[in-house]
Amino acid sequence: MKYTAQLITTKNALYCVIPFILMTSYNSSYAMELVPTIEDAIIHNPEYREKVKIYQGAGADLDGAQGDWLPTLDIAAGIGKEEVERENTSTDLTRKEASISLNQNLFKGFRTVNEIDRNEARMDAAIYTAEAAANQIALDMTEAYINLLKEQELLVIEENSLRTHERILDQIMQRSEAGISNQVEVDQAKARLALANSNNMAAKNNYADALARFHRVLGRMPDNDLIKPEFEFQFPASLEEATNIALLNHPVLRSANADIAESQAQNRSAKSLFYPEVDLQIRKTFDEDINGIEGKNHNFQAMLRLNYNLYNGGKDSANLESTAVAVQEAAEIRNNSRRQTIENIGYAWNARGYLNSQIEYNKEHIKLTYETLEGYRKQFSLGRRSLLDLLNTEDEYNTALRKLVENEADHQIAEFRILNGMGTLIETLGIKVEYAEVDADYSEQ
Repeated sequence: MKYTAQLITTKNALYCVIPFILMTSYNSSYAMELVPTIEDAIIHNPEYREKVKIYQGAGADLDGAQGDWLPTLDIAAGIGKEEVERENTSTDLTRKEASISLNQNLFKGFRTVNEIDRNEARMDAAIYTAEAAANQIALDMTEAYINLLKEQELLVIEENSLRTHERILDQIMQRSEAGISNQVEVDQAKARLALANSNNMAAKNNYADALARFHRVLGRMPDNDLIKPEFEFQFPASLEEATNIALLNHPVLRSANADIAESQAQNRSAKSLFYPEVDLQIRKTFDEDINGIEGKNHNFQAMLRLNYNLYNGGKDSANLESTAVAVQEAAEIRNNSRRQTIENIGYAWNARGYLNSQIEYNKEHIKLTYETLEGYRKQFSLGRRSLLDLLNTEDEYNTALRKLVENEADHQIAEFRILNGMGTLIETLGIKVEYAEVDADYSEQ
C-alpha cells in the first residue's frame, strides 16, 4: 500500500483573536522548501554516500564470485642456468621454459553458487541499508527544518513579550512620576522585564542551537527563509495496520532479512570444504635444454583432476560451526530490529494522537486567555485591576502561545516519524533518490 502526500493549497486560518506574527514574509521564488532541502541533504550526506560505496563494493565482490564459473588461463616462462650431474657425466646448459595452461573447475562442493547467492544477498542488504540511511536523513532533515521554524516563531513570541514588558514598565514609571503608582509596582514591572530579557536570551540560544543542528544535517546554513511545510498525509486506520506495513516495508528490516540470507549462503558455502574438488586442466609446455638433455622437450596434457582433503586439523568443522552461529546471530539482530521498529512507530503514533488533542485545547486556552488579557488591560488602565493580575495574564498568554508552537511542531514531526517508522517517508514525499532494484524476496527469513 502506498501513501501519497498532497501539498495543501490553502493554509489554515489562524484564529483572529491571536496577533501571531511570523518572522518574515516569504518569497516563494527564493525561499527554501522542505522536499528539495531533504533531497540536497541526502545526496550530499557522507553517511548515505558511504552506504552507496558499500553497495558498489558488494557489486564488485559479486562480479568476483561469478568469475569462478569461468576458466583461468595462465602463461609462464623462464630461462636460466641448469647443471645436471649423473654418474660419470655432467652437463651445464641454458634451461628454457615456456608453458600455457587452462584450468576449468567442474565441481567445488557447490561453493561457487553459494558464494554468488551470498554476495547477491549482501548486495541487496547494502541497497536496503542505503535506503534506510536515506529515510533517516530525511527524518533528521525534517526535524531540523521544523525545529528551526519553531525556534524562529518562539523567538518572535519572546521579542513581542519583551516589548510588551518594556511598554508596561514605561507606563508604570509614568504613573509613579504622577504619584498614581508606587515603588513596589515599579520593582515588580522591572523584575518581569528582567525575566522577559532572560527568556529572550534563552530563545536566541535555542535558535542558534537549531541553526547548528540544521547545518549538521544539511552541511550548510540555510541560505534563505524557510517555507513552513503543510502536508496532508493519508495514514493507516490503526496502529496495528501501520505496524504491519512497517514490518513488511521498513528497509532496516529488509536489510536484516537479507543479512540472514547472506549468512545462510555463507554457511552452505562452508560445507563445500567437505566435498572433493574436480578440475579440468589443459597444459602445453615448450621447454628446451632441460634435465641435462639438449633439444626441445614439448609436452601436452589434458587431465581431469580430483582433489579431496581428508583432514585439515578440524578447521573446516570449526568454520562450519562458526557460520551456523552467524546465521543465528543475524536472526537475533533482525528480531531486535523488529522490536525497535514496533516501539518507534508506537511512540510516534501515540504522540500524533495526543498532540492533536492538545493543540485543540491550546487554541481554546489562547482564545480565552487573550480575551481575559484584553479585559485586564482595559481594567488596569481604569485602575480596576492590579499590576500583578496584568503581568500574570500577559505571562500566561505568552506561555500559551509558546506551547501551541511547540505542540504543532511536535505533532508535525510525529507524522513524519510515523512515515519513517513505516519505511515510506522517501516514497511519500516523492524524494528523488535513485535505488537499485532488489529482485529477491527475503520476507520469509
